[in-house]
Formats: sequence, structure tokens, C-alpha cells
Amino acid sequence: MTEQQEFRGGVNVVRRRGDVVHRPTSPATPAIHRLLQHIHDHGYHGAPEPRGFDADGNELLTFLDGEVHDALTPDLRTAELLSSAAELLRGLHDATVTFHRQPGDSWLFPVRQPAEVMCHGDAAQYNCVVKDGLAVGFIDFDAAHPGPRVWDVAYAVYRFAPLQGPDNPESFGTPREQGRRVAAFCRAYGPGVGAEVIDTVPDRLQALIDFMRDQAAQGNEAFQQHIRDGHTDLYEADIRYVRAHRDTLRAAFEAA
Repeated sequence: MTEQQEFRGGVNVVRRRGDVVHRPTSPATPAIHRLLQHIHDHGYHGAPEPRGFDADGNELLTFLDGEVHDALTPDLRTAELLSSAAELLRGLHDATVTFHRQPGDSWLFPVRQPAEVMCHGDAAQYNCVVKDGLAVGFIDFDAAHPGPRVWDVAYAVYRFAPLQGPDNPESFGTPREQGRRVAAFCRAYGPGVGAEVIDTVPDRLQALIDFMRDQAAQGNEAFQQHIRDGHTDLYEADIRYVRAHRDTLRAAFEAA
């Protein structure tokens, strides 16, 4: 019997049948499929591979074996997971450098300059496949878009360091500890991103807030619900937290 599972994400309902995942499409799907095929062809296998579409018009993607966690529970707050997530993101970015965008490509988020790489757009623990305590893949490329490396790393460290205030239920660590984890992430990521990522986090979160409000204003029920649930309020609080502790975070980063 073919194994079947259903998962409800923040926006989409996803179904797994055996080793194939069925997901709703978006206007960005054709470009995303080209992107996913490109990175696989260039040796990056930490992402699903496109397999076309089913009879209902859903996209088909290969299943990545491992576990996905909504939050970084204490057993996931390890140096090994942090560094492996950074290395995984670096590999993704490097594989996208030679990706050729087309004039008709549609992306969920606007292109952000300098468009050095293709950003995952939502590199967080809830889109990270973990196996034996290590990050082995990223899923859900719906938010992929061209942008600078630091833009994508900023959201990743917001989630993985994390750069969140004590009122955020997912937060842990003091500002000094968080700054050291940002430094560890950036060391594992490699050249191209440094302490400036801390200053990028508030702008990255503000862009997300603006996007969510725009989508809600256009009638997107999922984002309307996110706003009602207080997601934008939480992001705004975390923006204030990062700005308030900026000097401590950067000092810890530089000293790490």
C-alpha cells in the first residue's frame, strides 16, 4: 500500500503519497521548477526535485527523508544543527549563481538588488529537513526570489539563532548568546556575509510584514488569519528587540 499523509502548513495543504509530494501551484511554480531542476543538475540535492504535475494540477516533488520541526526544541539547539543549516544554505546559494532567470518569471517576493543568488525566501526550521541531528534539506520554495545572500541569511539567523525577543515563544538565549550563534552560523556559511546581517534582520522582517499586509488587503485569507493571530505584531516586537540590542549582538558576534 502506498503511504499517504497530509500536512497543513501556514498557507498550503500538502499531501505525500509514497516518495512524491503533491502541492498546490502558484504563478511562480514554473520558475521554481526550473530553479529546482537547475540546482539538482549542478549537484545540490538538499532540495526537492520537480516531477511535473498530477491530474488535479498540483505540482509533484520528490520527498526528502527526515523530520521537519515547527520549533527549535532544546534538543535541536545544537552547534551541529546550526552549522549544518548554514552550510546547506550556502550550498543552495552557490548552486543558484548560474541560474538564468527569464523575463516572464514570476516570484512571490519582488527581486531585491543586488540579485547575487536565488534566495530560498523562508529558510527556517519549519522548512528544514533534519536527519540524525543535522540539516539535510530545505523544502517549500514558494518564496524563492532573486536577492543578495545577506537577505536570505538574515531570515535564517532570525529563526535559527534566533534573533527574537523574550516575548516570542520561540526565543531562547540572551542577546550575547544569540550574537554568538549568529557568528557561528555566518562562519559555517562562509565568505560574503558578516556582522552586517544583524542590521539586515529588521529590514527583512519589515519587508515580510509589508508583504503580509499587502496580501491580506488583496483578500488572501491565509495572511488575513496570520495577522489576526498576531504574527505581524510578533515580528514588529522582534524588530524592536534587535534594534534595541544591536550593539550587544554585534559585539558578541565580533568577539565569537
